[in-house]
Amino acid sequence: MMRLGPFAFAVFLSMLPIPAIASQRQPTLVARLEEESIPAQDLVAPSPAAAPSPGAAPSPDADTNPDSGEWIAAPAGEPTTAESQAPIPNPSPGAQPPAAAPTDIAPAIDVGSIVTTPQISDSSLAPLIDAAPTPARAASLRITEQQRVELEQGHTDGAIRELAHAISIDPSNSYAYFYLGRAYVTRKDYTQAQTFFKRAEIGLASDSAWLGEIYAFEGLSLEESGKSAEAAAAYQKALAAAPGNLTARVGVTRLSVPADANPAPAPDLDQPAPAEPGVAPPPDEAPAPPPPPAPAD
Repeated sequence: MMRLGPFAFAVFLSMLPIPAIASQRQPTLVARLEEESIPAQDLVAPSPAAAPSPGAAPSPDADTNPDSGEWIAAPAGEPTTAESQAPIPNPSPGAQPPAAAPTDIAPAIDVGSIVTTPQISDSSLAPLIDAAPTPARAASLRITEQQRVELEQGHTDGAIRELAHAISIDPSNSYAYFYLGRAYVTRKDYTQAQTFFKRAEIGLASDSAWLGEIYAFEGLSLEESGKSAEAAAAYQKALAAAPGNLTARVGVTRLSVPADANPAPAPDLDQPAPAEPGVAPPPDEAPAPPPPPAPAD
């Protein structure tokens, strides 16, 4: 290979075509910066509704600008193009407007939240007999249970005798006193019934169910004897001790009905209707004169 000196190499380069020389050099790009004043209103960023993103589907609330073909946002509260072109139905005369959707209604409150309980005195005394602390108490309670059944069957006189025998065996048998009070209520001897109920109340003061039963029958005997105020107080004490006592609840409801609620007696149709005020009664008609005597012959 032949070597060229510096001068010969410069001559060789001068003999090459210009495009070949240009291909050995990288082009140089020169940028020019210019300052431009932008109005203040153009610096405000467009709202998302006014300037939708490229490629996004037009929203239902947008209209088309006829000049530029771009989508512009419709002002709030004004109908869009589709809505403005939709026909407005003309209601027929007498047509009712569509009813509003019913709202959720809260369940009514349950007024019978307190469940009534049956009379405990109508239940068997067998559990008490089995748990009797002494043989005397067990024997007295056994007689009391037998007479409870007799009272249900209407055998009042015999029940009174046997219950007195049960008390003679065990004077602390408060259940025998209670059923004696019920027996005297059946016989309408309310004073004697109150005496036995008070004695049973002392012995059963710690048992709320039985205490409510005693108060309820006290109220019943007082109501039957015409003492409504005292009967209402006894019913209230019964409900305080046993809120589900049916006898007391019925008694309180019965006594709370005002006297004005009683219907007025029907008018007597046999009596003449009263005269209207300011109208005088018709005058009594005078009796017809007697006929003249016949002429003598």
